[in-house]
Amino acid sequence: MSLANVTISDIINSEAVAFRGALPRSMAGFRRSSTCHSPPSAAHRAHPNPVLPHTGGRPVARLLLRLLGTFQVTLDGRPVSGFESNKVRALLAYLAVEADRPHTRHQLAGLLWPEWPETAARRNLSHALLSLRQTLDDVHAVPPFLHITSQTLQIEPDGDTWLDVAAFEALLRGRPSVAQLTEAVELYCGAFLEGFSLKDSVAFDDWVLLTRERLMRLALTALAELTDWHVAHGEHRAACRYACRQLELEPWREEAHRQLMRSLALSGRRSEALAQYAACCRRLQADLGVEPTAETTALYAQIRAGQLDRLAPVASPAVDGARRPGFLAAAAPEAEAQPALVARRAEMGCLEDWLARALAGRGRVGFVVGGPGRGKTMLLHAFIRHAQAEHADLVVAMGHGNAHTGPGDPYLPFRQVLGMLTGDVEARWAAGALSRESCARLWLGLPHAVRAVLDQGPELVDTLIPGAPLLARCAQVPPDATGWRDRLAQLVERHSTSPPPAQLPQRALFEQTTRVLLAMADRAPLMLVLDDLQWADTGSVGLLFHLGRQLAGSRLLVLGAYRPADLGRRADGTVHPLEAVVNEFRLEYGQVELDLAHAANREFVDAFLDSEPNRLSAGFRDTLFRHTGGHAMFTVELVRGMEARGDLVRDATGRWIEGPRLDWDRLPPRIEAAIGEYLGRLPPTLHDLLATASVEGEEFTAEVVARAQGTDANEVRHALSGELSKQRRLVVAQSFQRLQPSGACLSRYRFRHYLFQNYLYRGMDEAERARQHEAVGRALEALYGERCSEIAGQLARHFEAAGMPDEAIGYLLEAGNQAARLSANREAAAHFGRGLALLASQPETAARRSLELGLQTGLGCALMALQGYAAPSVGQSLERARHLCLQMGDMRALMPVLYGLCAHYSLRAELATARDAAEQLVALGERTGDPMASLVAHSAMGNVLAHQGEFAPALAHFQPVMAAYDPEQHGALAAWLGQDVGVLSYGYASWPSMWALGYADQALQCAQKALDLARRLGHVLSLAHAMTYLTAVRLWRQEWATVQQESEAFLDLIRREGLVHWQALVMCGLGAALTEQGQTAVGAELVREGRALYSAIGNELAQPFLLSLEARARQLAGDCHQGLSAVDQALARADRTGERMVEAELHRLRGDLLHALGSDPADVEACYRQALSVAHRQQAKSWELRAAVSLARLWQRQGRPAPARRLLEEIYGWFSEGFDTADLRQASALLAELASDALVDAPQKTALAVQQIPQAPRCRGAANPTSGRH
Repeated sequence: MSLANVTISDIINSEAVAFRGALPRSMAGFRRSSTCHSPPSAAHRAHPNPVLPHTGGRPVARLLLRLLGTFQVTLDGRPVSGFESNKVRALLAYLAVEADRPHTRHQLAGLLWPEWPETAARRNLSHALLSLRQTLDDVHAVPPFLHITSQTLQIEPDGDTWLDVAAFEALLRGRPSVAQLTEAVELYCGAFLEGFSLKDSVAFDDWVLLTRERLMRLALTALAELTDWHVAHGEHRAACRYACRQLELEPWREEAHRQLMRSLALSGRRSEALAQYAACCRRLQADLGVEPTAETTALYAQIRAGQLDRLAPVASPAVDGARRPGFLAAAAPEAEAQPALVARRAEMGCLEDWLARALAGRGRVGFVVGGPGRGKTMLLHAFIRHAQAEHADLVVAMGHGNAHTGPGDPYLPFRQVLGMLTGDVEARWAAGALSRESCARLWLGLPHAVRAVLDQGPELVDTLIPGAPLLARCAQVPPDATGWRDRLAQLVERHSTSPPPAQLPQRALFEQTTRVLLAMADRAPLMLVLDDLQWADTGSVGLLFHLGRQLAGSRLLVLGAYRPADLGRRADGTVHPLEAVVNEFRLEYGQVELDLAHAANREFVDAFLDSEPNRLSAGFRDTLFRHTGGHAMFTVELVRGMEARGDLVRDATGRWIEGPRLDWDRLPPRIEAAIGEYLGRLPPTLHDLLATASVEGEEFTAEVVARAQGTDANEVRHALSGELSKQRRLVVAQSFQRLQPSGACLSRYRFRHYLFQNYLYRGMDEAERARQHEAVGRALEALYGERCSEIAGQLARHFEAAGMPDEAIGYLLEAGNQAARLSANREAAAHFGRGLALLASQPETAARRSLELGLQTGLGCALMALQGYAAPSVGQSLERARHLCLQMGDMRALMPVLYGLCAHYSLRAELATARDAAEQLVALGERTGDPMASLVAHSAMGNVLAHQGEFAPALAHFQPVMAAYDPEQHGALAAWLGQDVGVLSYGYASWPSMWALGYADQALQCAQKALDLARRLGHVLSLAHAMTYLTAVRLWRQEWATVQQESEAFLDLIRREGLVHWQALVMCGLGAALTEQGQTAVGAELVREGRALYSAIGNELAQPFLLSLEARARQLAGDCHQGLSAVDQALARADRTGERMVEAELHRLRGDLLHALGSDPADVEACYRQALSVAHRQQAKSWELRAAVSLARLWQRQGRPAPARRLLEEIYGWFSEGFDTADLRQASALLAELASDALVDAPQKTALAVQQIPQAPRCRGAANPTSGRH
């Protein structure tokens, strides 16, 4: 049997592997165990947590053993490195892998010391066992990790141990799912015990080799199965990755070479596939001296001939009966006749070139631009039909901006795109707007699209993608082994039963959307078409920019269309953001615009006339071109009008000729006049119908028109789908939807061109428009019923235009709240601001105050996200909201307002004002008896007190929050606080409070709890908080290597999510860690950059802390004058703002810097004494210890060991934990030195001190500083 074709079950269950016969006689006692025949139950007894969770989390056991790759052991989250010898490591590895039974001491001694006498070997085993137990702290483990008897040893079956080998094998038992295969190959980090050997034990090394080979065969087979699965599902990038991993393990594996060739070819990388064949030939010849098999050669020939896609259609767009949705089984709706595309050969060629590059893995962005009527939409639709006919696996999704909702409808184009990609196609199909082929491709991709959303962008569900409708669509698709449908159901259920999730930061929304789209394009080439981008909101343009900059290596083409003339200033005075984005894309991709205004206009006139048989003269053609200038829509509408009037007639053969009544002087001179003439020939009922439709917008609803006119909906639908669509060609059907639970029908249509809608709308006088807007608004309300909030922006527009501010303001409030939930904060602020502007002219009433409260609160929160917590406009909105709450007696609304004000004033370092807001919050919680209000209040109060240096009172406020907090019960608070109150309290309790009060170990545990909680909640802002707290605690514990490692990891996440505030803080922490580890120049610059970034976004809070880091970095870099300047600046800030969290440390640092500059020792001592005084007043034992150590060292250098020892003994004796921290270790070492000094004669003390005491770093240009602070 060829090993290339062995299944995983074959390997696990086989009675022998090829190496079995080579086992030495000395291994006879444990041959059976080497094949790992233990049943699953035994393996699970040996390893209680043998398999990593499918969520990608880390194992939860205390003792983690990783033997796939290099030997690694972790105990309680910390690496174990104190193994006495390789024999101890070998003992642990063997017992862990062969955990299904006890092993006799005789057998183990013979395995590890085969050349030693038995008594000596047994003694060596006992010594190794003792060393192993000490290293693992097995004596104190409950239960112990090792089960030991007088005769046998075994890994404790019920011990808290996890082994990667056991997890790997457990995942691959039976018929593993794709998820299990994926998890297993992720566990396989390298060869079993890579690089490990016992040179004096052949038997042990043979066991290692046998196990290594068996596990590698398992890994290779799993990788091969994964490669095949991804090829079969069109996910070629993943398939290539898994094939390459096989070749890393076994470069001559011919099956993997074939898989890689096939994946490359099917993903459009034909030249790379052919090159891979050549590499395969070279490798087989060099390593095995053989030629490729006939199967490989045949595959090469197919790829070279370009026949692979026909011979192996792995991504067929057809939908088989089992997966066909019910609506596709029905007869296709009557398709609308597609207009002929003329004179666009060059433009189609440009689009084809862009698509070819994308199909070859060079994704890009392109734009079709031109004024109204130039044929942008017609060209794009023709290209879609052409591209899908040419490329059997190309998937196309479309979205568009809306002229009337415009910036007020956040992410509309991308919501439409994601809807189509996740199967929301039935309405378009029913309206005839999508072909059966397009629907089938989108439906076939539904499982892959949902998996991409769940894996890459789960927070898009119920933000950009409505969860419940998606789940209903997925119910029509048979489930597969990956369990994606169950995962989606759990997510939607969680959203429906839990409080609404907190606002997703815009950067996170951009990143998740981009990852989802790239994952979909990895499976099958993808083209996104975004029309009417001149109407797109700022968020959509930002998302387009974010996506467009990450297309390298993808098979994703993004095509946009817009009118350049509409990219000027908007109505609100802002500049359209698309113009800057297009300029950036020019730098990225070169030419990105296909300008239809520069097309060959005369060619268009001739081609359009010749699209039907005719005998029109050259003179007619010249005159028509001079009249229209070659403008596409003007030309088309003018010729149609000429046909309708009889200016053009058909001859006896059916060809168009010039009629006898043709008079060029009577023809309309401009397109608007041509449109007016054309619409003027409509029957009055149809004209009125379209006029009412124009009020709703370029896209409108038949049932709304019917209600607004008081006519029958069926008659309106009949007119729209009949004469107005097919004969008059004025509208086109878009979609059909049935609202639940009311069952109301929504038949949506779209004007074939914006100019039609605009002409009809502008043709009404102001009074008629107002009346029609009211009618349309009431009709929409009646149809949507309890779901009116979904169209709040539209309703606000209609009622404002109707002169009905009361209704408009309410809907603007709802529209703003919706935009805020989508992180479209600019749009939210616009809605809230417009509502407040309308409200200004309204009379003072209770209802008015209630509306203003909602608008001011919403505006304050939106401005926080846009301008930062410290922005003055934030304070103005929230102060007005506070006034309204007190005026109305609305205590529940007051809670988030006070919390926002507390955060606002805190970030501005106006701590007295922040404390006032926090005290009001505490009083409010006590008065209302609301436990949630109490949690928020105590958390806010503790935060302010901690920054004021009142650590014990701060901790007293955090403790009841930590005691009462329940993530399930209090998770709703994060939805409007923006962060989780439990994470905040654990974090701030740890840093600065617990650490400052002298509880360094508890501080670390508390910070870790905050991080664990934030990870469990999956809330990005809370995670950023928790990461920063943990970094700060470790920084003050002086765990520099860990700070560096964790900060670098944190920065990846924080930058990806665009959390600039937290990025600045972590940059400072990372810089501090680098300076302390000797990278002084790099570290000092990073601290400076971090503080500059923090200041640039308007933050004043924590500036003394950051300046303390900068001062220390400057000191270590030898620039003590700048360091002293930073300290003095920080102390001045502390005096001005009352932020005294690091006041004691600043005085101590000042003493260090003065000493390094060679200042008067009395001045240095004064600084240390001031640090002691401040720390003592704050009960800050950790700061007090540092100050005492500095002062004791100064006295030691001065030959005064006795007072130094008394000072240090008193404070050191207070501590009950943290003895492994740098501060306490340094204090302990100094106490020992001082005790030694006391035994030395006085004349020798100073000399000994100079020889033995590490001196503070000397600074450049050391001299008495000019500063006068003492």
